[in-house]
Amino acid sequence: MLQISRLEVNVRRLLGRCELMAKDNSQKDWKLEKYILSLDEMIKKLQTLPDKPSKDVLTTYIKRLDFLKGIVNTAKLNNPDERVAAVQMLSKASNANDTLGPNIATQIHQKTTARYNQELRAELFHTEKGSLDDGIRHRYPSTTMQDEDLDALMKFNRNIQEKIAENMLSMTSSMKEHALAASAIIKKDIGTLEKSDKLTNVNTGKLKTESLKLEEHTKSNWRCWVWLMIAFVLVVFFNMVLFMKISKKKV
Repeated sequence: MLQISRLEVNVRRLLGRCELMAKDNSQKDWKLEKYILSLDEMIKKLQTLPDKPSKDVLTTYIKRLDFLKGIVNTAKLNNPDERVAAVQMLSKASNANDTLGPNIATQIHQKTTARYNQELRAELFHTEKGSLDDGIRHRYPSTTMQDEDLDALMKFNRNIQEKIAENMLSMTSSMKEHALAASAIIKKDIGTLEKSDKLTNVNTGKLKTESLKLEEHTKSNWRCWVWLMIAFVLVVFFNMVLFMKISKKKV
């Protein structure tokens, strides 16, 4: 079992604290944004450690941090329509976090969505804040007023659908551009690898040729030295024989 570093323990604790604060109400606590900035720096530092956690664990931390950033950025929007549309775009991030840990991300998303929907209804139906907190829908006695409210609600739904469709088209276009850029880079890398492979083959052929030449040259030199040694031994032998004969005659 791998030992968890102190920095990772602090990251886990601060992540849990930020998620609880976001669950209560991200708009009321100004410290949440400061904590998220500190979390971002801590996770970046955690990625540079030699004993950093696995890639899956780091991905989990980054997804949870990105989800919290989205909650904070959504709370900064002034228009209720924009807040509702933005929080709907965060639903995929909350589902991704649920598969990796507790369902607190889903709870945050549900409470945030309900709160922004209440604020939007307050603006559409001109109801007071107290009636929204109690969950009571204000009913107008006039049928004409009800028809107008229904038209406003339908118009709001159409606007939300149009914004979601625009966001999806924008994301699709961006993904297409990234895919084309990645394809061009991959093709360029493949071309470079093919050139390197050809150059390697050429260099290998040249190396084999030079090795054969060197081997032949080494063998020829070895043969010359062998013949020279044989000639030297013969010369020494004949000189010894002559010396022995001359020595016998003198004696």
